[in-house]
Amino acid sequence: MPDSPGEMIKSQIRMLEEQSGKPLEYWVKAAKKAGLSKHKEIVDWMKSEHGVKHNQALWVGWGVTDPDRITAYDDGDKLMDELYSGKKEALRPIYDRLKKEGMKLGKDVREICCKTYSSLHTKHQFAIINPRTQSAVDLELAMPPGTKEAGRLEAIKNSNPKFTHRIRVSSVKEIDKEVLTAMKAASEHVRGK
Repeated sequence: MPDSPGEMIKSQIRMLEEQSGKPLEYWVKAAKKAGLSKHKEIVDWMKSEHGVKHNQALWVGWGVTDPDRITAYDDGDKLMDELYSGKKEALRPIYDRLKKEGMKLGKDVREICCKTYSSLHTKHQFAIINPRTQSAVDLELAMPPGTKEAGRLEAIKNSNPKFTHRIRVSSVKEIDKEVLTAMKAASEHVRGK
C-alpha cells in the first residue's frame, strides 16, 4: 500500500502498464493522436476502447490535460517552499524545527510531503506537521491509546482516527520538552514499543 501521494501516483501508472502492456507516455501520445483533449473523453476512451480500469485511465487523461499533476509530489522541498510562503512564510522556522526534531527519533524516520502538510513516518505515520492557520502549526500525533490531555497536548477528532492528539505551536520557542516527549511517544507507539 503506497503511503504517500507520490507513491500512489507511481503505483497507478505501473498498474496502467501492467494492465495494458504499454507505458503512460504511449497512451498520452495515442490519445493526442486520436484528437482527444478533454479529460472525461480520454478516460471513457481508455475504458471502452482499451479495457483499462478507471483509476489508471484517469492518469492518461491527466497526462494529456494536466501533466504537472503526475509529477506534483516528486519534489518535497518545492512543496514545502510553496506551502510555507506568502501568509504562512513566518511559520517555516517552526516546520523546520519540528521536522529536525522528528528526524532525530531514528534512522528509520522519513518525511512525506503533501500539498497542505507533511508527515513523519517510521513504518507508519506518527506525526503530521500542518500549518492550519497563519499564526500556528498543528503537530498532530498518533498517541498511544489512553493518552490523556495534559498541558498543551489536546485530544482531537480527525478524519484519520489514528491521530488522536495535537499540540498547537506558534513559535520555535514553544518546541520544548513537552513537544519532544509527545513526538517520541507517538513514534514509539507506531513502532509497537
